[in-house]
Amino acid sequence: MRRFGGALIVLVVLGLWLPGPPAHGVTDQEVLIGLNVPQTGPYALQGKDQINAYALAKLHIEEQGGILGRSIRYLVADSQSHPDVSVKNVRGFIDEGVDMVTGGSSSAVAIAVSHLCQAQSRLFMATLTYSNDLTTKDAHRYTFRETYNAWMASKALSKHLTTRFPHKKYFYITSDYSWGWTTRDSMKQLTGTQGASDVPMPFGEPLGSPRYKAAIQKAVDERAEVLVLVLFGRDMMAALQECMSLGVKHSMQIVVPNLEMHMVLGSSDESTEGILGAVPWYWQIPYQYNFEGGKRFVELYRARYGKPPCSGAATAYTNIMLYKWAVEQSKSFDPRAVIRALEGHTFQMLKDEETIRSWDHQTIQSVYVVRGKGAGKKDIWDVFEVLEAHAGEDLAQTREESPVRLEPLYN
Repeated sequence: MRRFGGALIVLVVLGLWLPGPPAHGVTDQEVLIGLNVPQTGPYALQGKDQINAYALAKLHIEEQGGILGRSIRYLVADSQSHPDVSVKNVRGFIDEGVDMVTGGSSSAVAIAVSHLCQAQSRLFMATLTYSNDLTTKDAHRYTFRETYNAWMASKALSKHLTTRFPHKKYFYITSDYSWGWTTRDSMKQLTGTQGASDVPMPFGEPLGSPRYKAAIQKAVDERAEVLVLVLFGRDMMAALQECMSLGVKHSMQIVVPNLEMHMVLGSSDESTEGILGAVPWYWQIPYQYNFEGGKRFVELYRARYGKPPCSGAATAYTNIMLYKWAVEQSKSFDPRAVIRALEGHTFQMLKDEETIRSWDHQTIQSVYVVRGKGAGKKDIWDVFEVLEAHAGEDLAQTREESPVRLEPLYN
């Protein structure tokens, strides 16, 4: 084990310690990939599933003979969902000679890592990150995002809300960083609720903090009818707990723009029943829509780990498989060749067809509106009812709506 700027770097191959000092860069036998993943902090549960999915992808790739015949070696670091820690982690990866960086569950982390990878000419395939900024004002040529962005999720969700809750009074509680800001702004614009009150919530606010109760009490005092919790991971779970203690579920529709399985598993059935949100993927979606690749992934993951994967795990697995495809398509580990292969690439892997846009590296894909089942679930993992599916082409901002100028890719 080594420390880079106080962040612990653990060399892992499917959970096994690696003996001796690491090799630098690509050798004839291996490709080195850096995983910057939250293992502590508010998004740790999401990070654990990412680690599982990366290990599963490695296993499957090596069963197929590797990537251009080379095995994968992972470097794994705890991002703590903190940008400064993550930059130190990734600098350490780069010193080790990684060929690609992936992982993460915070848009602030993704944006910071994206800037560094661009400066160092290293490929970055972001995992669990939804801020619009990553593929708009902070977009970079060396960065790709497979999952949807805040605008796409908000547009799908707003179609549902404006139909079923017209002319209602909204109130927002917003995680005070890039993802929260861009999600709130997208939701307000698309639901026509720009004048709604908004309370910022510090990222990682501890469980039991009086800030949650004070924010929700303000919504009660203003007689809000739709409460939008622009919070994620443990932060959302903490706010939902206070919603129950104040009894707001009886007077307000609770909306969580970006829902995820572990956020519901960590909350009571009563608190999650009926909440609305959007997801890019959920383990039951492949069965509901007959996506064979998704069904195989769920079954293999479940057989190995004893539970179905979350949406972040799906993106983690997809990123590794996309990297394998692009390297083999271009017949090169040179990131410039890999970038050219990925730009404009259309594929179908764990869901329906997806396309990576060449001009902003945002992947266009279906978005699903879901509702929490609560006590109506069949088992512990049966947390969402899928209400609607929206095509990505109908949701994403156009080039005219979101001008992006990626850096040139020098030969």
